[in-house]
Formats: sequence, structure tokens, C-alpha cells
Amino acid sequence: MASQSEEKDLIGSILSGNDEFVIVDQDDKQEIVLKKARKNLSLKSKEFDPQIHPKHQEFQTSNASILSTGYQSQLKHQQKFSLNLSSALQQTADQDNNTSSIDHFQSFDSFGQLQRKQSTKKHHTMQPIEYQNSSLVFTSDQCIESKLSLSQTDLEQICGNQLINRKLQNILDGNDINAKRVIFNQVEKICLKASKDMFGNYTVQKIFEVGTQDQKQRMYNLLINQIFDLSKNQYACRVVQKMMEFIKDHTQLVDIFLQIMYPQINQLLNDSNGNYVILSCFELFNKNQLIFMIPYIEDSLQFMSKQTYGCRVIQKVLELYPIEQTQRILDILMTLASQLCYQEFGNYIIQYLLKSGPPKEKQIICSIIKDNFEQLSINKFGSNTVEKYIDIMGPNQIITILCSISNDQFVFYNLSINPFGNYVMKKVLISGDPSVQYFKSLLKQYPDLIQRIKNSDFGQRVGLIMDAL
Repeated sequence: MASQSEEKDLIGSILSGNDEFVIVDQDDKQEIVLKKARKNLSLKSKEFDPQIHPKHQEFQTSNASILSTGYQSQLKHQQKFSLNLSSALQQTADQDNNTSSIDHFQSFDSFGQLQRKQSTKKHHTMQPIEYQNSSLVFTSDQCIESKLSLSQTDLEQICGNQLINRKLQNILDGNDINAKRVIFNQVEKICLKASKDMFGNYTVQKIFEVGTQDQKQRMYNLLINQIFDLSKNQYACRVVQKMMEFIKDHTQLVDIFLQIMYPQINQLLNDSNGNYVILSCFELFNKNQLIFMIPYIEDSLQFMSKQTYGCRVIQKVLELYPIEQTQRILDILMTLASQLCYQEFGNYIIQYLLKSGPPKEKQIICSIIKDNFEQLSINKFGSNTVEKYIDIMGPNQIITILCSISNDQFVFYNLSINPFGNYVMKKVLISGDPSVQYFKSLLKQYPDLIQRIKNSDFGQRVGLIMDAL
């Protein structure tokens, strides 16, 4: 605690209003340090003591300290500064004893703005600032006066920084030619690394979208020899697509691109990201330049049919080329058809063939679906195949299956209470096919069964449709 003489000096300072004392704790000994005070002295210990002013507005800072501004109630409490001296001293002592709860010293400048002094933290990362008090003005490196600005720090943080890349893309979309040139010069130096980066790849893509013809060509020339490495990367494969969009109208450049890709074509077809690049080739380039890929696709068909983009490559090839060039692909698909019906991506190939495939292959698939109707209908992906079958072929050939007995119960009942089979039942009931009339008459003969369907978790909607029949 302060000595008696020190307390008297402090009391004299408060009465005079000319000086301000701050008690500093050093090595468990308190020292009274004289500081130049402002005019209209206010006791900060009172303003910032949450027990004295519990209604002051508070906001949470990035280090979880709670700072009470006291700004809005400063005038209100100015008249209360004539509290008795012993109370003022006691409050000052209380504040010293509670320094662990207020880690930073705050002061208001002449404009009432909050200034915050805090010790430097290791590994400190800039975080977005949430402005909770409109009367206080904060500045941030990320946004200055709501205007985009470009700094050297931004250019050095292209890789791994989402906010910086969004900022650079916004600048590239703007009309500042000089800023665009500065961004391009920096990206050009690290284009390979940036193309593989989770966030940097978007900036590289943006250059291919809005850059000058010369900038696009320079970027293309830097990346073309790394096309295989880029195509197998989950982020860079999007950049490769932009490269293809850039050259798609230049036959000579497309030929060079495909020649570079040719030695690794088999590896790309057996890679999920590589399939994305192959799909882009069929979507952007002339199909006559891609015929050489068909034999490689035939050899990789089983893998590709199970992949997100691989199955789309197969559908695109069947769509673009005549049956004479795709017959071997169709033959292989028919040997896999029973498996593809149950697969997450393979079922889309089956649906495509039901809609647009040759009659022979379509008939084979229809036979597979009828022979495995119930098992497919209660499968998450198989039920999609059955629904497409009903859309294309109608329900007339499956009514007898629905009315048959399986596991001591009608098939239509088993499907109605199933989480996936109920969709098949709804598709049958709303089809409007004349053959459904027989099925409706059968349902009316089993009211108890219909009630059990309505009471089940997944059969409620089926029951509503039955009521409307």
C-alpha cells in the first residue's frame, strides 16, 4: 500500500486538478508515478471499475479482455467526482488489487477515441474486426475507408490467404490497370505454386478470365509444360480448364496441348482430378481431335464408372460419337450393368442408357431392373435407376411385381415403408398410367394394410396419395 505521505500527495493532486497519479505495481511494491494530467480530470479508476458502473457498455476484444468504455456515461457521472477522498483512495487501491482482470491500460485522446496498448504476441495472426460500437473508429489492414488498396504484404501472401486472394480478384475485376499489372507480375513469379494453392488458384483463374491477351499467353506458356502435374492436383485442375478455354479456338495450340498430354493420358483417366481435365477436353475441344482417347477410356472403364467425373466422361463419349466407335464401351458397360445400378455414380450411366442408349442395350437394362426390382427399389442409388425406368417405360410391367408376395408381405407394402422404396411407390401412383387402375382396386381391398402404411415413418406420404386416388 502507498505510504501516508504519498497518499497526502495524491489527495493534494486530486484537489488541485492539475496532476494525475498512476499507481504502478513493480516487484510487489507500489510506486506512485506522477503524470501530466489533462484539463477536466476524471478518475479513470471509477470510469473503468465495472463494480462502480455496471451499466457501462462493454464489448469483447480479440484476447477476451472486457473493456468498459464509459464513453456514453462520462458526462452523466462527471458531477460525481466530488466523492469523499477516502472513497477515492479505496477505489484506487481496489483497482490495484484487481490488475489481473484489466491487463491493458486505456486512455481517451482529445477526440474520445479508444486506444489500446497491449504486449506483442508471438505468432499473432490478423483476424477480422467486428465493429460493435459505431462511436469508435477502428482501422484494419484488410479494409481502409471501405476502399480496396494494394500493399506489398498482399502480394507476398497470395498462397494460403483467402482474404488476400479475394481482394486481389476484386482489384482484377476493376479498372485500375496499374494495380492489375502489379498483381500479374507477382503471380507470374509463383504461378505454379499459386495454381496448386487452395486459394491462390482462384487468382490465377481470374487472370485467364480478365487479363490482357499478352498476360494470358505469358501465363499459359509458363504452365503448359507442367500440365500433367497440374491436372492431377485438386485445385490446379481448375486452372488447366481455364487454360483450355483460352486456346480452344486455336487449333494449333490445341494440338500442342494434346501432344503434351498424350504420354500421360492413361494415368489421367485413372485419376479423379485427371478425369475432370479429360471431361473439359470433350466439352471444349473438337471431338475429332479426341478420338485417340477412346481406346484408353475402354481400358479404364471400370474405374471411371465409379468416379464423379469419370462417369460423366463416359456419358459424354456415348453422346458425341456414333455407335460404331463406342460399341466396345457399350459391351463392357453391359457386363457391369448389374453393379452400376447400385453404385453412387454408375447409376447415372444406366439412367443415361435408359433414356438415350441403343435399343439393344436398353432392353438388357430393363430386364436387369425387372429381375431385381425390389432389391433395387430399397437401395439408395438403385431406387434412382428404378424411378428412371418408370419415367421411360411406364409402370405397366411392374404392377404384377408390386402385387406379388415377398417375405410374407406384398411387395408394395415393403416398398411403401422403406426410406427409399417409398419414392418408387409414389412414382408409380402418380404416373397416371391406365395399368395403375388395377393396382388401385387391389389397394381398396386391404384397408388395414393401407392404415399400417399411413402410420409408418416413411409411408405417410404414400398414404396421402392413396387417399387422393
